Amino acid sequence: MSQPLRLTYGNSDVVFYILNKKPSFNNQKIDIMLEGETYQLQKFAGKWGTNNVDEPRHGVINAIGNMISLRYRI
Repeated sequence: MSQPLRLTYGNSDVVFYILNKKPSFNNQKIDIMLEGETYQLQKFAGKWGTNNVDEPRHGVINAIGNMISLRYRI
């Protein structure tokens, strides 16, 4: 598990962890832990996000995917 990463989304701070090793361009899936629950981000059409649109935290998870791709340049 990585150190805690923080993202501001909707005027609140969200803390999450990356469960995989350091994300790289070759990986197509990233596991994260958000508030004690694990989610899997996948790369779709060049963007990282979850494929479960019905997920109530869909917007936050997609924002986390964008942050990870910018931070690790993937």
